[in-house]
Amino acid sequence: MSESVLVVGGGLVGALIALRLAEAGLPVRVLDRDHPGAESSSAGAGILAAQSEAIESGPILELGLASRALHATLNQELIGLTGGGSGYRQNGTLIPTTEGDHADHLAAHLWQRTRGLRLESLDASATRALAPGLHARFTSGVFFPEDASVDPPKLMASAIEAAARKGVQFEHGATVREVMQSSGRVTGVRTDHATRSAEVVVLCAGAWSEQVAGALDDSQQIRPARGQLAELALSPVPFGPVLFAGGGYLLPRSDGRVCVGSTMEMVGFARGTTAAGIRTLLDRAIDAVPALGDAEVTRTWSSFRPRSPDGLPFVGGLGVHGLYVAAGHHRSGILLAPITAEIVRDLIVDGRRHRLLDAIAPERFRKHRPG
Repeated sequence: MSESVLVVGGGLVGALIALRLAEAGLPVRVLDRDHPGAESSSAGAGILAAQSEAIESGPILELGLASRALHATLNQELIGLTGGGSGYRQNGTLIPTTEGDHADHLAAHLWQRTRGLRLESLDASATRALAPGLHARFTSGVFFPEDASVDPPKLMASAIEAAARKGVQFEHGATVREVMQSSGRVTGVRTDHATRSAEVVVLCAGAWSEQVAGALDDSQQIRPARGQLAELALSPVPFGPVLFAGGGYLLPRSDGRVCVGSTMEMVGFARGTTAAGIRTLLDRAIDAVPALGDAEVTRTWSSFRPRSPDGLPFVGGLGVHGLYVAAGHHRSGILLAPITAEIVRDLIVDGRRHRLLDAIAPERFRKHRPG
């Protein structure tokens, strides 16, 4: 059986790439080792912190800003196609500060104003207006009003449905072991059960991408970074924006849930949560917003972020005609998924290279592969 395009991995990046390629008229099949969206795409927090987590100007900031804007239009597109949307909310992100550290936090981000980006230095009154539940030691804040958030399970479900409505075929339980190639061209993939022919293969297997033979080389390592998260329920939630405090974050949902994250542990593919990890999350949350001490713990979970050697994704061609990768997004997979899908679509459909592709292209690590 031959396909025009095989996408290996049905997370958010893979689903959106499949959607964009199907819109361009290509027959697309997504192969996933589990159910599409079962791993980090549905397990992440969904913070679109293009500004508040930016430490410097450069290509990654530009990609994050462009993709954050695409999330707003993607939400409307998904509502039109499926009725579901992504749960997109432009609720902003807030770094609560004290008298002792406000100047440092502000200075670390003030360069953004030279780029015409919005951020606000808040006094005590303005900070309390946004987050009345903050601990009393927080007397100020740095606010990024254009940062936003999505609800990952809702976004993932809508993206899969939208792609399916455009003709994309999703196949679960299909573990891809190897990308097949001949004479410098991709010919398909080998799964546990069969060899599947294709003219184009896009590797989007997240933390498992390195386990697919014949694609990445030894320099392009993608390692799983486990993140533990917790969900609390408290009504009303005593803050509106996403809070970055104490080395973690608190993300309020519109229905009274609060997502608390996250750890980062290089423990391989060891699943599950730990007492120490969850205690760290809860301690941070209650320290920042004392009222969360009375919240119900409704869920704890972990996921594997795909981390490259420099923490930036691999997006682009892999030196074999018809073979592409979109993986290694680490903590920015949900944020960068829309722009990644457009970059890969443009490469495949008409060979157009995004002006910022070099920063995330796999060639930056790629060793020479003879032949």
